[in-house]
Amino acid sequence: MKITVSKNIKQDFPWFKKNPGWTYLDNSATALKPKCVIDSIVNYYEQWSANPHNSDSQLTYHISELIDVTRSKLAKLINANKNEIIFTSGATESLNLVTNGLAPQFKKEDEIIITSGEHTSNLLPWIALAKVKHCKLIYANNPDEIPTEQAIIKKVTKKTKVIAFANISNLIGYELNAALISQQAKQINPKILIVCDATQMLPHKLIDVKKCNIDFLVASAHKMCGATGIGMLYMKAMYFNQLHPLRLGGGMNNDVSCRDFTYANGPDKFEGGSPHSAGIISWATAIDYLNALGWKKIHQHELKLKQYINQKLSSLKNVELINPQTIYPIVAFNVKGLHSQDVANYLGHKKIIVRSGLSCAKLSDKMIKTAGAVRASFYFYNDFHDVDVLVKTLQNLKKEDVIKHVV
Repeated sequence: MKITVSKNIKQDFPWFKKNPGWTYLDNSATALKPKCVIDSIVNYYEQWSANPHNSDSQLTYHISELIDVTRSKLAKLINANKNEIIFTSGATESLNLVTNGLAPQFKKEDEIIITSGEHTSNLLPWIALAKVKHCKLIYANNPDEIPTEQAIIKKVTKKTKVIAFANISNLIGYELNAALISQQAKQINPKILIVCDATQMLPHKLIDVKKCNIDFLVASAHKMCGATGIGMLYMKAMYFNQLHPLRLGGGMNNDVSCRDFTYANGPDKFEGGSPHSAGIISWATAIDYLNALGWKKIHQHELKLKQYINQKLSSLKNVELINPQTIYPIVAFNVKGLHSQDVANYLGHKKIIVRSGLSCAKLSDKMIKTAGAVRASFYFYNDFHDVDVLVKTLQNLKKEDVIKHVV
């Protein structure tokens, strides 16, 4: 299907027509869906609506082919082999698959390096693994500091088994260079496993897993204009035989006896059960849309948008801007004298959708030096007008107005 992008990009997204007067600034949580993606989902249920893995008819076999197309397109995005792409329900399941799959390989003296800026999806599985295996969980950064590549490298020893990090923070948008971390860490210990949470990066910027020498990488479709409930895990082919699957059931086995069974080969081993076919197939359409728009164009637009946001919010005397130094279109701020949730709730009553608190980065409070923040996150369909709406609303905000809207 040929994808075209409208000159007025918002026209491609039915959400804006269905919600006139609303401003959507919660893109770090989930992105809106273009009409072509929605049509792809509907088309699956109207035209196909059957499970893959069935070669007994041309129609059902074609679903397997369409899923394979998505696998190939994802592999091309990150420069992987298509048979290294595993479909999951999202980045959360992908990370749980990694930690549960690796668990038998951990010994008491092994070390895991993470940062305090991680989303709970890339935090809790490692905490749980460390507790069960009695290994050492090491935080690279001091709690009141933003993580850096060098802070991570300084913690690496011969006992380090895993380094797990998000290469873009979901709360304040700082970036970690995966290639640099991997290169320097593996010089110290070539056996170190690099686990990269690219959930926030991949909607905005491509990453080359071979160049970066990443062992595991996770992402979610819904952050990049795809369906909810579908994600991926990139796993180097060399680890496929080493890890146990998270889900046992249909499709992930070869031979089954009364007392034993063998695993299927390749991605099938980790994709037990009926797949989210509509989500997988429509993810290919989302990728086509982003490709048609152009990754360079997305990045350039977001850079200009972030500069404009910083300039406008910095001019407001009642606003404390937390992350002016980051370049990705995530803005964390507070209004002086007011709780972040109260401000976000007030903005919601003004038809501006943002997020409040720590946005699942539960250990970041010392890093941002506050118990919570309002997060406004932008994507390529946002524009200067959206910023102006937010700024004008904050400019006119009075404490008594917020109190009226507290639920």
